[in-house]
Amino acid sequence: MFETPTPTEEATEAAIDILTLLGFAGIGAAAAVLVAILVGVIVRVVAKRRPGLSALSKHARRPFQAALLVIGIWFGVLIPTTGSAGKVWRLLFNHVCILLLIAALAWLLISVIAAIEDMVVSHQARSSSPRHTARVKTQMQVLRRVGSAVIVICALAGALLTFDGARAIGASLFASAGIISVVAGLAAQSSLTNVFAGMQIAFSDAIRVDDLVSINGQLATIEEITLTYVVARTWDDRRLILPSTRFTTEPFENWTRLEPKLLGTVELDVDWLVPVEALRAELMRIVSESDLWDGRSCGLQVTDATEARIRLRAVVSADSSGALWDLRCTVREQLVHWLVAEAPYSLPRTRIEPEPYQAPSFEEREKFNEQMRKAWEAEEKKRERDKDDTLELLDFAVKTEDEHKRKLRQEAARRARRRAEKADRRAAKLDLRKLGPTAWREPVPSADATRVLTEDDVKSLHDALGEAQPTTANDRLYSGSKDAEERAERMKGPSKEEMAEREETAERRRKEGHEHD
Repeated sequence: MFETPTPTEEATEAAIDILTLLGFAGIGAAAAVLVAILVGVIVRVVAKRRPGLSALSKHARRPFQAALLVIGIWFGVLIPTTGSAGKVWRLLFNHVCILLLIAALAWLLISVIAAIEDMVVSHQARSSSPRHTARVKTQMQVLRRVGSAVIVICALAGALLTFDGARAIGASLFASAGIISVVAGLAAQSSLTNVFAGMQIAFSDAIRVDDLVSINGQLATIEEITLTYVVARTWDDRRLILPSTRFTTEPFENWTRLEPKLLGTVELDVDWLVPVEALRAELMRIVSESDLWDGRSCGLQVTDATEARIRLRAVVSADSSGALWDLRCTVREQLVHWLVAEAPYSLPRTRIEPEPYQAPSFEEREKFNEQMRKAWEAEEKKRERDKDDTLELLDFAVKTEDEHKRKLRQEAARRARRRAEKADRRAAKLDLRKLGPTAWREPVPSADATRVLTEDDVKSLHDALGEAQPTTANDRLYSGSKDAEERAERMKGPSKEEMAEREETAERRRKEGHEHD
């Protein structure tokens, strides 16, 4: 007969069993730590030859150690207790270890994705332009978040599968039909809409990390792009948290979409007496002495004229938005200082004075209009006669010359004729300020008589025109310099060929629509 153990003996045996299990668990944990140290040493040695592995070691070291620790403790207890396979404590221990291992592996996979992101971004930073690097960084951030979300969902589903009562829920999450039905059912919800908008932002390249955007009149830098929202940092270090749909459903300004270079304006309302040319020269002096100006564009234009004052607009350029802001403030401050110190009569003011001029009568105004019309007709006829005479003389002079020289002389003659026509028009203009209420003056004819150009004259004109160099006119925004002409070309819109192609496409679609009808 076996003796029944006393309660004291049972407690002692239970304590011994617990200590034994803890010892086995400690042995397994120690083995896991040794394996982790060995793997860490190997990775560090290999990382010296392959720098990309350093990012993997940095992100995955802790989750890898956690997974090894769980595996070591699990097998350290599981192997010595094979004879207790049916006991409740062993089943519970196995279940807990499985859940911990699922969590550790999910953590490890998320860390691997983060390491891959760092490796890709660092590689692009070394081999590509900053703009392309920002684009890749934005897309990798979104991919990392999407991958992390998928891993978490799969880990939760795997954990649910370990419970008998929740296996149906876990299986439905793993089934593709179940996932599609969930997505289709929630697509109209705002949260999932923001997720789709975040992915659209990342891969449509509308904005990138570090882009400068204007949102509701506020300038901000894109600091972070997530699946559901975008973080924008303003100049005063405030953060604007905006849903992703804000950038897919509403318009916004991206100041650095292709390049950070920008143009800025400074507007001044001044009196009609302002010396525009002197102010333009002062503007050039200001920007030339500033280290903020990138040297691309600088101009001063009169953009408006009202009954009391005129509006001047100074256009300057800089290589970044911050430099442009400081440059605009500097230009505004120094122009105001110059006006006050050098041209105080140009400051805005309201005049109250008697009428200095007497308006002409209706008959006098009609007579003046008739004089202007006749003067223009006479000038036009004279230009036609001069054109015919010049061409006849040139044809007679160059009959014996070769084709190339004749073309050169004809071109030089046309240019000289246009210059003479401009001089005639300037001399024939009437000055309204010299006209009294009853005394009118006839147009003054040009003092330059038409003369026949000799062969030497034509050659000298052609040589002079060939040696002339274009000058930069800082009173123009769309002409006068290479940068201004490029700006004007951008403002022209589609070319004639593109417009013809669009019209052809539209016509073809209309015909196809009529045929279907």
